[in-house]
Amino acid sequence: MSRVAWWIFLLCSAVAFAQETPIALTGTLITPDGIVQHGTVLIENGKIVAAGGQVSLPAKVKSIDTHGIIAPGLIDLHNHLTWNVFPRWKPMEEFGTRYDWQQKPVYKVLMDAPHRALVAEGLECEMEWFAEVKAVSEGETSVVGGTKEDCGKRLARNLDYDPRPGKTAAGPVVYDVFPFQMTADEAKRANDALDAHGTLLIHVAEGAPENASAAREFAMLKSRGLLRKGVSVIHGVALSPEDFGEMAAAGVGFIWSPRSNLELYGGTADVAAAKAAHVHMALAPDWSPTGSDGSLAELEYAAVWNAAQPHSIFSDRELVEMATSGAAALVGLEHSIGSVAPGYAADLIVLRPHGADRGKDAYWSVAHSSAEDVDLVLIGGDAIYGDAALTSQISGQAVDRVEVCGVEKSVRRRVFLTGRRRCARCRRDSIVHCENGDAGWLRWLNAGDDSLRRKYTSVEE
Repeated sequence: MSRVAWWIFLLCSAVAFAQETPIALTGTLITPDGIVQHGTVLIENGKIVAAGGQVSLPAKVKSIDTHGIIAPGLIDLHNHLTWNVFPRWKPMEEFGTRYDWQQKPVYKVLMDAPHRALVAEGLECEMEWFAEVKAVSEGETSVVGGTKEDCGKRLARNLDYDPRPGKTAAGPVVYDVFPFQMTADEAKRANDALDAHGTLLIHVAEGAPENASAAREFAMLKSRGLLRKGVSVIHGVALSPEDFGEMAAAGVGFIWSPRSNLELYGGTADVAAAKAAHVHMALAPDWSPTGSDGSLAELEYAAVWNAAQPHSIFSDRELVEMATSGAAALVGLEHSIGSVAPGYAADLIVLRPHGADRGKDAYWSVAHSSAEDVDLVLIGGDAIYGDAALTSQISGQAVDRVEVCGVEKSVRRRVFLTGRRRCARCRRDSIVHCENGDAGWLRWLNAGDDSLRRKYTSVEE
Protein backbone atom coordinates (compact mmCIF):
# COMPACT_ATOMS: atom_id res chain seq x y z
CA MET A 1 0.00 0.00 0.00
CA SER A 2 1.38 3.43 -0.93
CA ARG A 3 1.99 6.05 1.74
CA VAL A 4 -0.83 8.22 0.34
CA ALA A 5 -3.28 5.32 0.34
CA TRP A 6 -2.27 4.44 3.88
CA TRP A 7 -3.00 7.94 5.18
CA ILE A 8 -6.35 7.94 3.34
CA PHE A 9 -7.15 4.63 5.04
CA LEU A 10 -6.34 6.08 8.45
CA LEU A 11 -8.35 9.24 7.84
CA CYS A 12 -11.36 7.26 6.63
CA SER A 13 -11.07 4.98 9.65
CA ALA A 14 -11.01 7.98 11.98
CA VAL A 15 -14.14 9.39 10.35
CA ALA A 16 -15.92 6.04 10.37
CA PHE A 17 -15.28 5.50 14.08
CA ALA A 18 -16.00 9.06 15.21
CA GLN A 19 -18.67 9.46 17.85
CA GLU A 20 -21.54 11.50 16.39
CA THR A 21 -24.05 11.69 19.25
CA PRO A 22 -23.30 12.63 22.88
CA ILE A 23 -23.58 9.61 25.14
CA ALA A 24 -24.41 9.50 28.83
CA LEU A 25 -23.53 6.32 30.69
CA THR A 26 -25.01 5.84 34.15
CA GLY A 27 -23.78 3.48 36.83
CA THR A 28 -21.36 3.36 39.75
CA LEU A 29 -18.38 5.55 38.86
CA ILE A 30 -14.77 5.15 39.94
CA THR A 31 -13.37 8.68 39.76
CA PRO A 32 -10.16 10.31 41.02
CA ASP A 33 -12.13 11.48 44.07
CA GLY A 34 -13.54 8.04 44.83
CA ILE A 35 -16.71 6.06 44.22
CA VAL A 36 -19.84 7.83 42.97
CA GLN A 37 -23.03 5.84 43.32
CA HIS A 38 -25.70 6.44 40.67
CA GLY A 39 -23.29 8.60 38.68
CA THR A 40 -23.22 9.72 35.06
CA VAL A 41 -20.42 10.05 32.51
CA LEU A 42 -21.13 12.38 29.59
CA ILE A 43 -19.07 11.65 26.47
CA GLU A 44 -18.74 13.87 23.40
CA ASN A 45 -16.31 13.50 20.49
CA GLY A 46 -14.36 10.78 22.23
CA LYS A 47 -13.77 12.71 25.44
CA ILE A 48 -15.34 12.85 28.87
CA VAL A 49 -17.20 16.15 29.20
CA ALA A 50 -18.58 15.60 32.69
CA ALA A 51 -18.62 12.90 35.34
CA GLY A 52 -20.30 12.79 38.73
CA GLY A 53 -23.52 12.49 40.64
CA GLN A 54 -25.16 15.59 39.18
CA VAL A 55 -24.48 16.02 35.46
CA SER A 56 -26.48 18.32 33.18
CA LEU A 57 -27.23 16.56 29.90
CA PRO A 58 -27.70 18.15 26.48
CA ALA A 59 -31.01 17.79 24.64
CA LYS A 60 -29.98 15.17 22.07
CA VAL A 61 -27.95 12.91 24.34
CA LYS A 62 -28.27 9.13 24.17
CA SER A 63 -28.62 7.87 27.76
CA ILE A 64 -27.65 4.30 28.62
CA ASP A 65 -28.07 2.74 32.06
CA THR A 66 -25.22 0.24 32.33
CA HIS A 67 -26.30 -1.26 35.69
CA GLY A 68 -22.56 -1.68 36.25
CA ILE A 69 -19.33 -0.17 37.49
CA ILE A 70 -17.86 2.43 35.13
CA ALA A 71 -14.09 2.52 35.59
CA PRO A 72 -11.08 3.81 33.67
CA GLY A 73 -9.80 1.43 31.00
CA LEU A 74 -6.86 -0.61 32.21
CA ILE A 75 -3.38 0.35 30.98
CA ASP A 76 -0.96 -2.53 30.35
CA LEU A 77 2.68 -1.39 30.46
CA HIS A 78 4.25 -4.85 30.37
CA ASN A 79 3.43 -7.40 27.72
CA HIS A 80 4.73 -9.34 24.73
CA LEU A 81 1.54 -9.42 22.72
CA THR A 82 2.24 -11.76 19.83
CA TRP A 83 3.29 -14.45 22.32
CA ASN A 84 -0.18 -14.41 23.84
CA VAL A 85 -1.48 -16.83 21.22
CA PHE A 86 0.22 -19.60 23.19
CA PRO A 87 -1.28 -21.57 26.10
CA ARG A 88 0.23 -21.51 29.57
CA TRP A 89 3.79 -22.74 29.75
CA LYS A 90 4.51 -24.68 32.92
CA PRO A 91 8.26 -25.34 33.14
CA MET A 92 7.89 -27.24 36.46
CA GLU A 93 10.94 -25.55 37.96
CA GLU A 94 12.04 -22.18 39.26
CA PHE A 95 14.86 -20.22 37.67
CA GLY A 96 17.61 -17.89 38.82
CA THR A 97 17.27 -15.38 35.99
CA ARG A 98 15.40 -14.99 32.73
CA TYR A 99 18.54 -16.01 30.86
CA ASP A 100 18.28 -19.46 32.45
CA TRP A 101 14.84 -20.43 31.10
CA GLN A 102 15.50 -18.84 27.73
CA GLN A 103 18.26 -21.42 27.21
CA LYS A 104 16.14 -24.42 28.14
CA PRO A 105 15.35 -26.85 25.28
CA VAL A 106 11.71 -27.07 26.43
CA TYR A 107 11.30 -23.31 26.00
CA LYS A 108 12.89 -23.38 22.56
CA VAL A 109 10.70 -26.28 21.41
CA LEU A 110 7.37 -25.19 22.87
CA MET A 111 7.67 -21.41 22.66
CA ASP A 112 10.52 -19.90 20.67
CA ALA A 113 10.48 -22.15 17.60
CA PRO A 114 6.68 -22.01 17.09
CA HIS A 115 6.71 -18.23 17.49
CA ARG A 116 9.44 -17.85 14.91
CA ALA A 117 7.62 -20.19 12.54
CA LEU A 118 4.33 -18.32 12.79
CA VAL A 119 6.08 -15.01 12.14
CA ALA A 120 7.91 -16.56 9.17
CA GLU A 121 4.52 -17.70 7.81
CA GLY A 122 3.41 -14.06 7.68
CA LEU A 123 0.99 -14.38 10.58
CA GLU A 124 2.39 -11.70 12.89
CA CYS A 125 -0.51 -9.32 12.31
CA GLU A 126 -3.04 -12.08 13.01
CA MET A 127 -1.18 -12.87 16.22
CA GLU A 128 -1.29 -9.19 17.17
CA TRP A 129 -5.00 -8.92 16.42
CA PHE A 130 -5.79 -11.99 18.50
CA ALA A 131 -3.72 -10.63 21.39
CA GLU A 132 -5.47 -7.26 21.25
CA VAL A 133 -8.92 -8.87 21.26
CA LYS A 134 -7.72 -10.84 24.28
CA ALA A 135 -6.44 -7.62 25.87
CA VAL A 136 -9.68 -5.67 25.48
CA SER A 137 -11.64 -8.66 26.75
CA GLU A 138 -9.59 -8.21 29.93
CA GLY A 139 -10.59 -4.56 30.21
CA GLU A 140 -7.44 -3.13 28.63
CA THR A 141 -7.69 0.02 26.54
CA SER A 142 -3.95 0.77 26.23
CA VAL A 143 -1.09 -1.67 25.72
CA VAL A 144 2.62 -1.87 24.96
CA GLY A 145 4.82 -4.64 23.61
CA GLY A 146 3.03 -5.33 20.32
CA THR A 147 4.50 -5.94 16.90
CA LYS A 148 6.10 -3.07 15.02
CA GLU A 149 4.81 -4.50 11.74
CA ASP A 150 2.56 -2.26 9.68
CA CYS A 151 -0.70 -4.05 10.48
CA GLY A 152 -3.12 -1.21 9.99
CA LYS A 153 -5.34 0.35 12.63
CA ARG A 154 -4.99 -1.34 16.01
CA LEU A 155 -7.83 -2.36 18.29
CA ALA A 156 -6.33 -0.97 21.53
CA ARG A 157 -4.11 2.07 21.98
CA ASN A 158 -0.55 0.90 21.39
CA LEU A 159 1.34 3.47 23.47
CA ASP A 160 4.76 2.51 22.10
CA TYR A 161 3.53 2.54 18.49
CA ASP A 162 0.59 4.91 17.97
CA PRO A 163 0.75 8.71 18.11
CA ARG A 164 0.08 10.11 21.57
CA PRO A 165 -3.60 10.54 22.43
CA GLY A 166 -4.80 14.11 22.61
CA LYS A 167 -2.75 17.25 23.11
CA THR A 168 0.04 16.31 25.51
CA ALA A 169 3.61 17.36 26.14
CA ALA A 170 4.59 13.74 26.79
CA GLY A 171 7.22 12.30 24.48
CA PRO A 172 7.35 8.85 22.89
CA VAL A 173 7.26 5.55 24.78
CA VAL A 174 10.16 3.19 24.15
CA TYR A 175 9.73 -0.41 25.31
CA ASP A 176 12.90 -2.52 25.53
CA VAL A 177 13.15 -6.08 26.81
CA PHE A 178 16.94 -6.31 26.81
CA PRO A 179 18.23 -2.82 27.69
CA PHE A 180 21.78 -4.01 28.30
CA GLN A 181 21.97 -5.35 24.76
CA MET A 182 20.83 -2.16 23.06
CA THR A 183 22.78 -1.14 19.98
CA ALA A 184 24.21 2.36 19.75
CA ASP A 185 21.24 3.42 17.60
CA GLU A 186 18.74 1.89 20.04
CA ALA A 187 20.42 3.57 23.01
CA LYS A 188 20.32 6.91 21.20
CA ARG A 189 16.63 6.45 20.44
CA ALA A 190 15.94 5.69 24.10
CA ASN A 191 17.88 8.67 25.38
CA ASP A 192 16.36 10.96 22.74
CA ALA A 193 12.92 9.86 23.94
CA LEU A 194 13.83 10.64 27.55
CA ASP A 195 15.27 14.01 26.57
CA ALA A 196 11.90 14.76 24.89
CA HIS A 197 9.99 14.03 28.12
CA GLY A 198 9.23 10.52 26.93
CA THR A 199 9.34 7.14 28.63
CA LEU A 200 11.68 4.16 28.62
CA LEU A 201 10.15 0.91 29.90
CA ILE A 202 12.87 -1.68 30.52
CA HIS A 203 13.23 -5.15 31.99
CA VAL A 204 15.74 -5.02 34.86
CA ALA A 205 16.70 -7.39 37.72
CA GLU A 206 14.39 -10.13 36.47
CA GLY A 207 15.16 -13.27 38.42
CA ALA A 208 14.94 -14.84 41.84
CA PRO A 209 14.80 -12.40 44.78
CA GLU A 210 18.26 -13.31 46.04
CA ASN A 211 19.94 -13.89 42.68
CA ALA A 212 23.19 -11.93 42.48
CA SER A 213 23.31 -11.84 38.67
CA ALA A 214 19.83 -10.37 38.45
CA ALA A 215 20.57 -7.88 41.24
CA ARG A 216 23.74 -6.73 39.45
CA GLU A 217 21.63 -5.31 36.63
CA PHE A 218 20.72 -2.34 38.81
CA ALA A 219 24.39 -1.31 38.91
CA MET A 220 24.51 -1.79 35.14
CA LEU A 221 21.44 0.45 34.82
CA LYS A 222 23.17 3.23 36.73
CA SER A 223 26.44 2.84 34.82
CA ARG A 224 24.58 3.44 31.55
CA GLY A 225 23.04 6.66 32.86
CA LEU A 226 19.53 5.22 32.88
CA LEU A 227 18.66 5.97 36.48
CA ARG A 228 16.76 9.05 35.38
CA LYS A 229 13.27 10.47 35.22
CA GLY A 230 11.13 8.86 32.55
CA VAL A 231 12.56 5.39 33.06
CA SER A 232 10.40 2.65 34.57
CA VAL A 233 11.79 -0.69 35.66
CA ILE A 234 9.82 -3.84 34.84
CA HIS A 235 10.08 -6.92 37.12
CA GLY A 236 12.78 -5.72 39.56
CA VAL A 237 12.43 -8.93 41.58
CA ALA A 238 16.04 -8.83 42.77
CA LEU A 239 16.04 -5.15 43.74
CA SER A 240 16.83 -4.23 47.35
CA PRO A 241 15.10 -1.62 49.51
CA GLU A 242 18.12 0.62 48.93
CA ASP A 243 17.68 0.24 45.16
CA PHE A 244 14.06 1.33 45.44
CA GLY A 245 15.17 4.32 47.49
CA GLU A 246 17.54 5.37 44.70
CA MET A 247 14.81 4.88 42.12
CA ALA A 248 12.40 7.10 44.05
CA ALA A 249 15.03 9.84 44.41
CA ALA A 250 15.71 9.75 40.65
CA GLY A 251 12.03 9.69 39.65
CA VAL A 252 12.26 6.16 38.23
CA GLY A 253 9.00 4.19 38.16
CA PHE A 254 8.30 0.51 38.75
CA ILE A 255 6.00 -1.95 36.95
CA TRP A 256 4.98 -4.99 39.01
CA SER A 257 4.01 -8.35 37.44
CA PRO A 258 3.61 -10.72 40.41
CA ARG A 259 2.19 -13.81 38.73
CA SER A 260 4.97 -14.24 36.20
CA ASN A 261 7.54 -13.50 38.91
CA LEU A 262 6.19 -16.17 41.22
CA GLU A 263 5.75 -18.81 38.52
CA LEU A 264 9.22 -18.40 37.04
CA TYR A 265 11.32 -17.34 40.03
CA GLY A 266 9.43 -18.43 43.14
CA GLY A 267 9.10 -14.88 44.48
CA THR A 268 8.21 -11.36 43.50
CA ALA A 269 9.56 -7.86 43.99
CA ASP A 270 9.73 -6.25 47.42
CA VAL A 271 6.73 -4.03 46.73
CA ALA A 272 6.45 -3.15 50.42
CA ALA A 273 9.89 -1.54 50.18
CA ALA A 274 8.96 0.13 46.89
CA LYS A 275 5.82 1.59 48.43
CA ALA A 276 7.68 2.73 51.56
CA ALA A 277 10.22 4.50 49.33
CA HIS A 278 7.35 6.26 47.47
CA VAL A 279 8.23 4.74 44.11
CA HIS A 280 5.47 5.37 41.57
CA MET A 281 4.11 1.94 40.61
CA ALA A 282 1.98 0.26 37.98
CA LEU A 283 0.57 -3.25 37.76
CA ALA A 284 0.74 -5.25 34.51
CA PRO A 285 0.23 -8.88 33.46
CA ASP A 286 3.36 -9.77 31.43
CA TRP A 287 2.70 -12.39 28.74
CA SER A 288 0.02 -15.06 28.99
CA PRO A 289 2.33 -18.14 29.01
CA THR A 290 3.58 -17.47 32.56
CA GLY A 291 1.81 -14.27 33.59
CA SER A 292 -1.89 -13.46 33.55
CA ASP A 293 -4.23 -13.46 30.57
CA GLY A 294 -4.68 -9.72 30.95
CA SER A 295 -4.86 -6.84 33.38
CA LEU A 296 -8.10 -7.89 35.09
CA ALA A 297 -6.66 -11.33 35.80
CA GLU A 298 -3.44 -9.78 37.10
CA LEU A 299 -5.43 -7.41 39.32
CA GLU A 300 -7.23 -10.36 40.87
CA TYR A 301 -3.96 -12.28 41.27
CA ALA A 302 -2.34 -9.28 42.96
CA ALA A 303 -5.37 -8.84 45.23
CA VAL A 304 -5.27 -12.49 46.32
CA TRP A 305 -1.48 -12.31 46.85
CA ASN A 306 -1.90 -9.09 48.81
CA ALA A 307 -4.55 -10.62 51.08
CA ALA A 308 -2.25 -13.57 51.80
CA GLN A 309 0.52 -11.37 53.22
CA PRO A 310 0.86 -11.09 57.02
CA HIS A 311 -0.16 -7.45 56.64
CA SER A 312 -1.80 -6.29 53.41
CA ILE A 313 0.47 -3.91 51.53
CA PHE A 314 -2.12 -2.33 49.26
CA SER A 315 -5.76 -1.38 49.48
CA ASP A 316 -8.08 -2.44 46.66
CA ARG A 317 -8.18 1.19 45.57
CA GLU A 318 -4.39 1.34 45.32
CA LEU A 319 -4.31 -1.83 43.21
CA VAL A 320 -6.93 -0.46 40.82
CA GLU A 321 -5.05 2.83 40.52
CA MET A 322 -1.83 0.95 39.75
CA ALA A 323 -3.56 -0.45 36.66
CA THR A 324 -5.13 2.87 35.62
CA SER A 325 -4.05 6.36 36.72
CA GLY A 326 -0.75 5.14 38.16
CA ALA A 327 0.18 3.47 34.88
CA ALA A 328 -0.84 6.58 32.93
CA ALA A 329 1.48 8.70 35.08
CA LEU A 330 4.47 6.48 34.29
CA VAL A 331 4.11 7.27 30.58
CA GLY A 332 3.35 10.96 31.04
CA LEU A 333 -0.35 10.61 30.20
CA GLU A 334 -1.83 11.23 33.63
CA HIS A 335 -3.87 14.12 32.22
CA SER A 336 -5.07 12.24 29.13
CA ILE A 337 -6.03 8.66 30.05
CA GLY A 338 -6.52 6.53 33.15
CA SER A 339 -9.23 8.52 34.96
CA VAL A 340 -12.97 9.06 34.77
CA ALA A 341 -12.84 12.85 34.78
CA PRO A 342 -13.64 15.77 32.46
CA GLY A 343 -11.10 16.36 29.70
CA TYR A 344 -9.84 12.78 29.63
CA ALA A 345 -10.16 10.42 26.69
CA ALA A 346 -13.29 8.28 27.04
CA ASP A 347 -11.30 5.08 27.56
CA LEU A 348 -13.74 3.31 29.87
CA ILE A 349 -14.82 -0.15 30.94
CA VAL A 350 -18.13 -1.29 32.39
CA LEU A 351 -17.97 -4.25 34.77
CA ARG A 352 -20.72 -6.29 36.36
CA PRO A 353 -20.76 -5.47 40.07
CA HIS A 354 -20.37 -8.18 42.66
CA GLY A 355 -19.50 -8.35 46.33
CA ALA A 356 -21.98 -5.72 47.53
CA ASP A 357 -23.94 -8.39 49.38
CA ARG A 358 -20.78 -9.01 51.42
CA GLY A 359 -20.17 -5.36 52.13
CA LYS A 360 -17.54 -4.96 49.39
CA ASP A 361 -17.18 -1.71 47.48
CA ALA A 362 -16.60 -1.00 43.77
CA TYR A 363 -12.80 -1.05 44.12
CA TRP A 364 -13.00 -4.58 45.52
CA SER A 365 -15.35 -5.56 42.70
CA VAL A 366 -12.94 -4.30 40.02
CA ALA A 367 -9.96 -5.97 41.70
CA HIS A 368 -11.83 -9.28 41.79
CA SER A 369 -13.40 -9.24 38.32
CA SER A 370 -12.69 -11.53 35.39
CA ALA A 371 -13.20 -11.45 31.64
CA GLU A 372 -16.78 -12.70 32.00
CA ASP A 373 -17.60 -9.53 33.95
CA VAL A 374 -16.60 -7.09 31.17
CA ASP A 375 -19.84 -5.69 29.73
CA LEU A 376 -18.35 -2.84 27.69
CA VAL A 377 -15.01 -1.39 26.57
CA LEU A 378 -14.85 2.12 25.12
CA ILE A 379 -11.72 3.57 23.55
CA GLY A 380 -12.02 7.23 22.67
CA GLY A 381 -15.77 6.90 23.12
CA ASP A 382 -15.91 4.10 20.56
CA ALA A 383 -17.57 0.82 21.58
CA ILE A 384 -14.78 -1.62 20.87
CA TYR A 385 -15.97 -4.68 22.77
CA GLY A 386 -18.65 -5.96 25.11
CA ASP A 387 -22.16 -7.32 25.35
CA ALA A 388 -24.14 -6.77 22.16
CA ALA A 389 -26.97 -5.15 24.12
CA LEU A 390 -24.62 -2.32 25.11
CA THR A 391 -22.29 -2.03 22.10
CA SER A 392 -25.22 -1.83 19.66
CA GLN A 393 -26.60 1.22 21.48
CA ILE A 394 -23.34 3.12 21.10
CA SER A 395 -21.94 2.07 17.76
CA GLY A 396 -23.53 1.02 14.49
CA GLN A 397 -20.27 -0.38 13.17
CA ALA A 398 -19.96 -4.01 12.09
CA VAL A 399 -18.97 -6.44 14.80
CA ASP A 400 -17.97 -10.06 15.13
CA ARG A 401 -19.11 -12.46 17.81
CA VAL A 402 -16.53 -14.16 20.01
CA GLU A 403 -16.95 -16.45 22.94
CA VAL A 404 -14.98 -15.56 26.05
CA CYS A 405 -15.01 -18.17 28.79
CA GLY A 406 -18.41 -19.39 27.69
CA VAL A 407 -19.94 -15.91 27.35
CA GLU A 408 -20.71 -14.44 23.92
CA LYS A 409 -19.30 -10.95 23.29
CA SER A 410 -19.15 -8.51 20.38
CA VAL A 411 -15.85 -7.10 19.14
CA ARG A 412 -15.30 -4.32 16.61
CA ARG A 413 -14.62 -5.75 13.17
CA ARG A 414 -11.37 -4.49 11.78
CA VAL A 415 -9.06 -5.84 9.13
CA PHE A 416 -5.28 -5.54 9.23
CA LEU A 417 -3.64 -4.77 5.92
CA THR A 418 -0.14 -6.08 5.25
CA GLY A 419 2.06 -6.38 2.22
CA ARG A 420 1.82 -10.15 2.20
CA ARG A 421 -1.81 -10.97 2.93
CA ARG A 422 -5.12 -9.58 4.00
CA CYS A 423 -5.45 -10.81 7.54
CA ALA A 424 -8.38 -12.81 8.81
CA ARG A 425 -11.24 -11.26 10.71
CA CYS A 426 -12.46 -12.65 14.01
CA ARG A 427 -14.60 -15.69 13.41
CA ARG A 428 -17.40 -16.89 15.61
CA ASP A 429 -15.08 -19.04 17.64
CA SER A 430 -13.77 -19.34 21.16
CA ILE A 431 -11.15 -17.20 22.78
CA VAL A 432 -10.44 -19.62 25.61
CA HIS A 433 -8.42 -17.66 28.13
CA CYS A 434 -9.53 -18.95 31.46
CA GLU A 435 -7.03 -21.02 33.42
CA ASN A 436 -6.73 -23.79 30.83
CA GLY A 437 -5.05 -21.61 28.22
CA ASP A 438 -5.81 -20.71 24.61
CA ALA A 439 -6.73 -24.09 23.17
CA GLY A 440 -8.65 -22.54 20.28
CA TRP A 441 -6.16 -20.00 19.03
CA LEU A 442 -5.04 -21.78 15.86
CA ARG A 443 -8.63 -22.20 14.70
CA TRP A 444 -9.27 -18.55 15.49
CA LEU A 445 -6.34 -17.36 13.43
CA ASN A 446 -7.86 -19.09 10.40
CA ALA A 447 -4.49 -19.11 8.67
CA GLY A 448 -5.56 -21.71 6.15
CA ASP A 449 -2.43 -23.81 6.64
CA ASP A 450 -3.33 -27.28 7.89
CA SER A 451 0.32 -28.36 7.96
CA LEU A 452 1.10 -25.52 10.35
CA ARG A 453 -1.77 -26.54 12.59
CA ARG A 454 -0.65 -30.16 12.62
CA LYS A 455 2.96 -29.17 13.25
CA TYR A 456 2.11 -27.30 16.45
CA THR A 457 -0.79 -29.35 17.74
CA SER A 458 1.43 -30.45 20.64
CA VAL A 459 1.73 -26.85 21.79
CA GLU A 460 -1.98 -26.79 22.56
CA GLU A 461 -1.93 -29.86 24.76
